[in-house]
Amino acid sequence: MSNKVNVTIDGKDYQFDAGMTIYDAAKSLGVDIPTLCHNEKISHYGSCWVCTVEQKSGRGGMVPSCSTKLENGMVVELENEKVKDARRAALNLLLSDHFGDCYAPCNQKGCPANIDIQGFLFLEARGLYKEAANLIREKAPFPNVLGRVCPRPCEEVCRRQKVDKSILIGIQKRYIADMEEKEGGPFLPKLPQKSSGKKVTIIGAGPAGLSAAYYLRLQGHEVTIYERHPKHGGMLRYGIPYYRLPEHVMDLEGDAIINQLGITVHYNTEVGRDVDFEKIMQDSDAVLLAVGASKASSMKIEGEDLPGVLSGIDLLEKLAKYETVHVGKRVVVAGGGSTAMDAARASVRLGAKATVVYRRTEKEMPAHHVEVRDAYEEGVDIQVLTNPTKIEKSGNGLKITCVKMELSEPDESGRRRPVVIEGSEFTIEADSIIMAIGQKTDFSFVKNRAVNKWGLFDTKGNSYQTVADPKLFVAGDCYKGPDLAVRAVADARKAAQSINQFLNGEEVVGEEIRFSSYPGNLDTLPPEMFEAFKSGTRKEIDLLSVEKRTGNFEEVELGFTKEEMTDEAKRCLECGCNVVDICLLKKHSQKYKADQNLYVGARRTYKIDNSHEKVILETHKCINCNACVRACDEVKKCHILGDSGRGFSTRIIPMMNIPLGKTHCDGCEECVNVCPTAGVRITRDIYLTNSHG
Repeated sequence: MSNKVNVTIDGKDYQFDAGMTIYDAAKSLGVDIPTLCHNEKISHYGSCWVCTVEQKSGRGGMVPSCSTKLENGMVVELENEKVKDARRAALNLLLSDHFGDCYAPCNQKGCPANIDIQGFLFLEARGLYKEAANLIREKAPFPNVLGRVCPRPCEEVCRRQKVDKSILIGIQKRYIADMEEKEGGPFLPKLPQKSSGKKVTIIGAGPAGLSAAYYLRLQGHEVTIYERHPKHGGMLRYGIPYYRLPEHVMDLEGDAIINQLGITVHYNTEVGRDVDFEKIMQDSDAVLLAVGASKASSMKIEGEDLPGVLSGIDLLEKLAKYETVHVGKRVVVAGGGSTAMDAARASVRLGAKATVVYRRTEKEMPAHHVEVRDAYEEGVDIQVLTNPTKIEKSGNGLKITCVKMELSEPDESGRRRPVVIEGSEFTIEADSIIMAIGQKTDFSFVKNRAVNKWGLFDTKGNSYQTVADPKLFVAGDCYKGPDLAVRAVADARKAAQSINQFLNGEEVVGEEIRFSSYPGNLDTLPPEMFEAFKSGTRKEIDLLSVEKRTGNFEEVELGFTKEEMTDEAKRCLECGCNVVDICLLKKHSQKYKADQNLYVGARRTYKIDNSHEKVILETHKCINCNACVRACDEVKKCHILGDSGRGFSTRIIPMMNIPLGKTHCDGCEECVNVCPTAGVRITRDIYLTNSHG
């Protein structure tokens, strides 16, 4: 009897040893079939069905490749559309009963740049500041800048709130960068040894332009930037006062990117005036528009062109350039965003009494609540539900006519619009009136390439590549209008990825959207997730006293001691999975675009056994593949783990349902090595030690 079988795989005929599985045959051909429950060290199980293939011969149908043996004359297709659908369905079912985070909510839901906050806090708590700073730079190359100006949406979703208060995340980036600077930093990654030979031109040296340049240089491309201002920084430098972002911080991080990575910057050079845009397009392999939204929006009211009326962004730019600005003793600022708050607070520092008028309520102000709080503390008078209608000369100054507003009943979208209260007109006398109702990007230098009705370029999907020209890309304020600096940085990183794909002749699809398991929002999480954590005290940011802010632009947010920052970093609950980079469930879910929420129903909830000094059981992440049970039984002959319950309620537990730390488990890690999720894992400190040799 022959020891060989003839098999057809994906239309080609092969001969294999009898007794081999489809999985082994595919592997011998260099085809990697995904699987969760299969491991060469243990017996076949065939429980996950992620390794499904289609058998076209005999009765046919979908079969698990890891436990289906080859038969003579068998015809198999390893990955057609039916196979992909079957694998996706298997993953969707497993995920529907998987309770865990791939990434912490601060990373996945809170941070627009998806910075690994949990990771850098872990490193910071152990004094590894250089490593922490470069972990931040993987997603955003401005840890110090963002540590000061980011409104910290990450803190709003921080699960520490279920114990006491959210972690003070934002300022940690500043502290890490400050500590790195004391060690001689910033320490940026090394450039690749070989240049790609491709030339990218960036217009604008702001947060988007410099960030894109950073990632493009690390990909080996030559980068030239044109900047109309005398210094880099864009809206970070010329749109944010120095009391929020000191000049030396922008200098330090921007200079490091430019000098360490060898980026050519032409300052005081305005595209369209000093250099022709079409010439730039001709001489470049790709062009990125990264100019900030520095053109003030008009209110279209009578008198806004009178002397003494200026835009908020023009005021802030003059102050950044140390130009003399006279606003007088009485200033009215129209608007409710960050620029309005900054203009009002800057006016106070120049000796004026500032009044802000805003047509909606304080709750609807675009400015961050901390900026509004600080404005109040500094004496700014904020009049909400107030809308300017006319500006006139008045004696030696100006007067602005306003009307009081009220919110309408919610419309179909649920939005309550401000409407005028008849007969509510009143006037405010002022020496200067500052308009800060919004900004837009000036694309007048871009010839023969039309923008849409919103004044922006249409782009292809999420690629940041314009429809107008395949070699023209946009990022930051040029992408979807004025937004947070951290979002501009995130846009730039993603745009750089698209540009890299374009330059390499690949399909331009941008940065891959990450799959992330997510157990639910704060109000849906079970209390047992937080029982092991003791309530503590959050160290609040110390502020420069109001008295000391008058007449100067000294930084308002003060620093922390090393002990305070270390203690704050240690408050992190470490919500995200520390083996996410090697998790097979995530890897396959990413590839097959699985949907955790497709199947709705009963779902396992949080249960952890951390009684062992080395090995942790996270039953809520288990998918019942039994790989850990088989490893313990077959490799170690220990019989420590087993199944409890039946059917959908089956759970893997230690022997006699006692804590793992009280069993005879010696922490050999055989169970950890075969687990396709983090259902069984080692402690993070041991993981870090292993990862760093």
